[in-house]
Amino acid sequence: MKELLRVYFIAARNALMSFNLMKLPLVFFPQKFLNSVQSEIFFFKTLSGKRRLIQKNFDEALSYPRGPLDIKIDLPNKWFISDCSYTKDIMTLCLICKIVNPKTIFEIGTLDGYTAYHFALNTSEETRICTLDLPREGELFPALGLTYMDKRHILSYRSTSQYLFKDTPEERKISCLFGDSFKFDFAPYHNHIDFFFIDGAHSYDYVRSDTINALQCVRKDGILAWHDYGRAGVNGVSKFLHELANDREIFSVPGSSVAFMVKKK
Repeated sequence: MKELLRVYFIAARNALMSFNLMKLPLVFFPQKFLNSVQSEIFFFKTLSGKRRLIQKNFDEALSYPRGPLDIKIDLPNKWFISDCSYTKDIMTLCLICKIVNPKTIFEIGTLDGYTAYHFALNTSEETRICTLDLPREGELFPALGLTYMDKRHILSYRSTSQYLFKDTPEERKISCLFGDSFKFDFAPYHNHIDFFFIDGAHSYDYVRSDTINALQCVRKDGILAWHDYGRAGVNGVSKFLHELANDREIFSVPGSSVAFMVKKK
């Protein structure tokens, strides 16, 4: 109940911050109204330069030479919605795969397998992808706290009948792992991962734990990326990344909720 009240309080605060007369017709559609509020705050921070992380597109940060890239996107999908930031999110992740061409990828947060599928679509035949999520069955007692939205995502995940990469040629490149990311044994992956993507639980404690484990897994000059940076709502992604940026160079992608860094040591 305490967490739910906190969710309502933050939603009300955000609504007051971004309210204008043009939103009046949406008042009768609460979900659309809240989505518009969150999108406005997100893009305001992007356009006004109020994000605390330096904004750079991935190709700019790596000084990648200009030229066409053959990025593969499977349509239709849930990331191409009215909030175009999600579209840029998946495009950015595909771009990372095309530029870096990682041979090993580790993902925390499989959900329906959409991002894992696109990692497979945009990498070489030799690439191997490990994606970790909670078990689909049994009791759920996470070791660390969850946000309200995390709990909703877990229910959605457990109701998913099959992964989106099921019965595709790319399925052979993907290995599904199960467990609580806080308790999972990452030792076999230490210093072996070229690209690590964090999109699991969004509480501060989980983002911190997942990042600490990811830093041990990523090779020198490998890429570490996070999803949902800068989104208005109850998540600890932004809070932790602002702390981590005190001694590491982390970038946020303009118009996207993807943040990333290159591991230098």
